[in-house]
Amino acid sequence: MGQQTKSTKSKPRKRRNDGGNRVVFIIAAVLMVIYLGGRLSNAFSAAPETTPALHVTVNDSFTSDGWFFRDEEPIDNATGSSVKHIVYSGERVQQDAPLAIIYSDQESMDLSRQLDPLEERISLLDTALQSTSDSSNIAKLDQVITLTIEQLAEQVKEGSGSSVASAASSLRTLSLRREAGNVDTNEVSAERDALVSEQSSLEHQLTGRTTELTASSSGYFSEVVDGYESILTPSSLDEMTVEQFDKTVAQQPSAENSNSLGKIVKGFNWYLAAKIPAEQAERLQVGQELTVNFTQASMESKVTVHSINHQGNSDTALLVMEGTEFSSEMVSMREQPIEIIIATYTGLKVPKSAVRVQEQTDSDGKTTQIPGVFILSGSIQKFKMINELFEADDYYVVEQSATNSDMLVERDQVIVQGKNLQNNMVVKT
Repeated sequence: MGQQTKSTKSKPRKRRNDGGNRVVFIIAAVLMVIYLGGRLSNAFSAAPETTPALHVTVNDSFTSDGWFFRDEEPIDNATGSSVKHIVYSGERVQQDAPLAIIYSDQESMDLSRQLDPLEERISLLDTALQSTSDSSNIAKLDQVITLTIEQLAEQVKEGSGSSVASAASSLRTLSLRREAGNVDTNEVSAERDALVSEQSSLEHQLTGRTTELTASSSGYFSEVVDGYESILTPSSLDEMTVEQFDKTVAQQPSAENSNSLGKIVKGFNWYLAAKIPAEQAERLQVGQELTVNFTQASMESKVTVHSINHQGNSDTALLVMEGTEFSSEMVSMREQPIEIIIATYTGLKVPKSAVRVQEQTDSDGKTTQIPGVFILSGSIQKFKMINELFEADDYYVVEQSATNSDMLVERDQVIVQGKNLQNNMVVKT
């Protein structure tokens, strides 16, 4: 009987343990659900990461190394005598136009150097004498002087030698006209007569001791002669291959023109040849307009594709571009690092990670894929369409619309990372 009583009492204790375990399990499950729910809630309600849509201008371009091919004629100084240039590098000259004065010896050149300030001073005195009877309005003269100073600054920046000299002379003349009321005509006349007499004496001493050097053809003058004038000619570009180009530019220039006074770039166009990747050559065609950025000189020039030579399976091609713009720097360039600009795009910069596609169904049931981005306007997500203009490695340049409110505008806060992106959805910020 004792054993039966002990056996009967042990069964209820076992049932109570099972019930306790069940309660613990339920509580743990509830806590887990609450925890996961909180995590999911936080994930969906966390403020999204944004970046502003910025206005940018980017080039669709690639880089290379360009070589100038021009029709150039060195100007020989057979006598080796002293020379004074009359024109500056980059200036356009006509056939038979004077380029320089050649002096028979150093003494004659020294005499010429004395003449220059005399001629300038006589010219200023003549202006002063003429200005004494000029009743020009002072206020108007001040305006013209200010304008001339601005022009002079711009011409100095552009490096136009003749224009700078002309503007400086005009400025001196205008300054004298403004001070005409303070001029003593008797003193000015006496000084002028003395200078004219000295000028005549110097000119007499120079008689027969100078020769004028003139341009053999029309074109642009350059003081720089590098020896490539007879090597890098436009005619040599006909049917030139990449291999021939490499051999041509590798030639050592001749020193036979070491005594040259400069050169004339004949005609009014030039050619720029460059090796480029074959995949870039496939994007170009003869006659296409490009822009070349001379990166070292910080200057750009419009060009036209003259020819593209790509042979077989070669990974490079020879691009020849033709240009007509000249400057004092350009006529002296030979080899230059360049950026070849195919097109320039202006719009809004959008990270690729922000781009989404939304489906739109019209009244006929036709579904269209609309590319766009979500923006954060206050605490509301909004979807805005984009029209891609240019694709870079990690971003797009897209069109900015001034009239369509459904398209992206500058400074919109573009969502680059977020959860549960939906149009017109309120989010925690």
